[in-house]
Amino acid sequence: MITEKDILSMQSVLPTTAAKYIKETPTFIRLGLQQNRLPIGSAVQNPSGKWSYHISPGLLVAYQKGTLNIEIKPN
Repeated sequence: MITEKDILSMQSVLPTTAAKYIKETPTFIRLGLQQNRLPIGSAVQNPSGKWSYHISPGLLVAYQKGTLNIEIKPN
């Protein structure tokens, strides 16, 4: 089992680890980041077509706890 302490000790969290922590699938994490629907990090597609992910430990923990406050501003 992955704990909050484990997550917070990481610089960046892998999608597979994030999925285990919030009890979702890695596909849920990857697609959520790719589509900007999951506010825990970012996804960037390289010229080769491969995706790279950055998941913030602090944002992930706040998301799991339900304490992540997001303010969406209009463009």
